[in-house]
Formats: sequence, structure tokens, C-alpha cells
Amino acid sequence: MGALVAPYAAGIVGASAAAAATTTGSPTPTIRAMSGAKPVQRLRRNATALLVIDFQNEYFTGRMPIVDGPRAAAQAKRLLAWADEHAIPVFQIQHIAPEGSATFAKEGDTVRFHADMQPRPRDKVVQKTTVSVFASTDIAQQLRSAGVQTLVIAGLMTHACVAGAARDAGPQGFDVVVSSDATATRAIRRENGDTVSHDSLHRAALAEIEDTFGDVLTTAQIVALPVA
Repeated sequence: MGALVAPYAAGIVGASAAAAATTTGSPTPTIRAMSGAKPVQRLRRNATALLVIDFQNEYFTGRMPIVDGPRAAAQAKRLLAWADEHAIPVFQIQHIAPEGSATFAKEGDTVRFHADMQPRPRDKVVQKTTVSVFASTDIAQQLRSAGVQTLVIAGLMTHACVAGAARDAGPQGFDVVVSSDATATRAIRRENGDTVSHDSLHRAALAEIEDTFGDVLTTAQIVALPVA
């Protein structure tokens, strides 16, 4: 249901629903649910790919440590084993920045994949220079050439590169399933001094994805889906 954003922008959510939300302040269903999207029930082996985004040292020993990074990596490894079991292609995404950059500098150690998340020989490594992998690579073309329709996404950070990939996948014609526990993010301090906890930012990013861009499931739920 990657094309649901367009109907939403065209006003598929009625004025009466918007008025009710304004009046009561009560939570409303996700846009995708109101638009008729159904939760994913099964995956097609020959039309699914696993994207594993930015499990790099920057988030473990660099300037942006993610407290839940090891937990997310452990769940991502479960997804890698699941992908191997079903012969699902794996794309390992690596963020690269110019020499001398504050983070992910290409000559540094923090740009490298974490020791526990090294790409395997069968994985396709895609290097990006932007938040969304779709903005600075030909991954959409690679996926389409492989017959991929559905992307299962794991990685770091939930609110940035994971959400960016989910957001850009829809207009490219892909359906999205994001693992809620094979993703994680860090706490941030804003310029005005306000802070946002890693858990709050993670949960908000997942809610944004589920509201508009795709399904959000636990790793256990993903690996339990029928694959045919």
C-alpha cells in the first residue's frame, strides 16, 4: 500500500473526521487504516528484500551512541537468518561522509560496519551519502530489477535513515514493513535546550511510519509471516 500517501494528500480523510478530531482531541486511527490498508498477512519470497541500514561503529563507539543499538543488532541478525532461510535478498546500507566530517568520515573507523554486523558474501552493500538511501543511490532500480515489491527494513536511526527509507519507498512503488525492535535511535538535545529521550523519539518515528508509510511489526511477527 505504498501509494497511500497520494490519496491522503488529495483529501481521502474527510472533513468530518478532521473536525471530530479537532473537537474532541481524541486519538484517531492511522491514515493507512482510514484509507483501507490491510495489515500485511504474508510475504512473497521472490518479491521481498531485507534492507539493513547503517549498523556502523558511529552508533556504538562514535559520537552518536545508541543505547539500544546492541538489542537492535541482535534482532537484525534474526532477520538476516530469516532472509537466508527463505532466499530473500539482503541489502546492507552504509552511510559515508567526506573526509574530515564530524561523523561517518570515510577515512575513519566509525564509518565501518559494526563487528557483529559485517556484510556477508551474499549481501549487496549500498553506500549512501544522504539520510534516505533512495536519494543518493540507484537502489530503487536495483530492487525493481530484482523484482522486489516489499521491503522489510531494520537499522539505525529510526527517526532518520529508517524513516527516510520508509518515506521514500512508497513513491517508488514499494510496500514497507519496518521492524520495531530491529531499529533504534538515540536521545537528542535540541538547540533550545529541550531534550527528547531515545525511547520517545523511537516510538514517535514508528508511529509516523505506521500512520502513513507502511506496516510496523516486531521481528518475531515478521519471521512468523508465511513466505511463499
